Amino acid sequence: MPKHRKNKPSKKKENKRQEQPRKPEQEKPNTGTPTDYDDDVSAAVAAYLSDIDESDQAVVAAEVRRLLDTLGSDFEIIDPEEEDEDDDVLVDPQRVSPGLRPKPTVDQALNRLITERDLVLYEVFYVFSDLTLQDAELLRQQWELVDPARRAELVTDMVELAAEDIDLHLSRFLRVVINDSNPSVRRAAIRGLWSEASVDMLGPFVQFLHNDPDTGVRAAAATGLGPYILAGELEELDSALAMRAEEALLAVLNNDEEPLEVRRRALESIAYSSEAGVRQLIEDGYYSADEMMRVSAVFAMGRSADVRWRGLVRAELRSPSADMRAEAAIATGELGAKSAVEDLAELLQDRVDLVRLAAIIALGQVGGDVARDLLETVLLSDNELEVETAEIAIEEMQFIDLVNDAPLFDELLEEDEEWESDAEDDEWYDALSDGMDEADLGEYEDDSEDDVPEDDDMENGSSREV
Repeated sequence: MPKHRKNKPSKKKENKRQEQPRKPEQEKPNTGTPTDYDDDVSAAVAAYLSDIDESDQAVVAAEVRRLLDTLGSDFEIIDPEEEDEDDDVLVDPQRVSPGLRPKPTVDQALNRLITERDLVLYEVFYVFSDLTLQDAELLRQQWELVDPARRAELVTDMVELAAEDIDLHLSRFLRVVINDSNPSVRRAAIRGLWSEASVDMLGPFVQFLHNDPDTGVRAAAATGLGPYILAGELEELDSALAMRAEEALLAVLNNDEEPLEVRRRALESIAYSSEAGVRQLIEDGYYSADEMMRVSAVFAMGRSADVRWRGLVRAELRSPSADMRAEAAIATGELGAKSAVEDLAELLQDRVDLVRLAAIIALGQVGGDVARDLLETVLLSDNELEVETAEIAIEEMQFIDLVNDAPLFDELLEEDEEWESDAEDDEWYDALSDGMDEADLGEYEDDSEDDVPEDDDMENGSSREV
């Protein structure tokens, strides 16, 4: 279906057409092509209907008529090959709004996945959204008949889309496919579920961590247990359940025979815990001989919210490793190290994109007038991604300022005294870190041959996506 959009001044004057008022419409049955609209609309609808079964044409035409009645005359037809002036991307004729194409049943979607080699996967994404119990059982029976590579691609793409589209509800779908024989599907399903921290998934995550034969699945499960630790710290989860997650992670960290990738993710997840022994685990990771374990330790420092790590984190902003610089920048922001603003400003000129983006995010978290001025300078950049990230960072800075300025309760009394004490501690650790970097921690040598990793290396090595 050709895409429609609200009119705005066109960049191509020769393609601009004069809008004509529509004639009053007589009542007609909602079937057939809506021929009473202008020629462009009729031609577009007719072209779309030509690819649909005759039994579905009346349904689609009625839906088109309803949309046109809603839009009135304030829309235009965009050719599938025309560049979208809003997004600077070509309109994908295959990506048709689910509301315009009759939604197939789960059975039909599965049959298409099994038999149609040229199927555009996007066409069936929303079929698996918000499944009923009956559909979930049907999916469980037929899912493994789909080609393994296609299953992995489908689940991975759906999880990525669900992070942006609030109308795509995959909870029940992912609970079915999480036991797929393909480890890529299991990894993607865990990623899609870990933010929920649902009680019913704690057991499966622990089982995956201890027993899955695939290292990537076990690492994903270790990451997935992090939200349970955090929920326990925030008293949003029963302490016994949070302890179960913590014990599972500790078992991995205390076993040197576990794969490095699994132990890294376990350290990152357990960093949420306020237990005294966790600090020692983070320190042990930081002094590990393995560079990527050290990167994860710096990640864990930021996640721990322990301001005593500020000195070490700030020192790593000058690391030769781009992975380390990026993680140190994020951790600096999470720890609110205001004294590191100048160091973060230098990272805005870093050769590696990921490091620059991490510095932008950190400045938004650290806050202050200097950080704001730096972010406003980034807004003048030609790099669209950096500009977008800076806009988000400024919004976060404004939100943090608003929260800090507004008391949560009318009567704070003792709480006020506590917060003032915490603020004094923060200033003390900031002052301490100012002297630690050079006196106690040393500095990295300025090596013009610093390793600048390829994109693939950054994706595989970094603890998170910025």
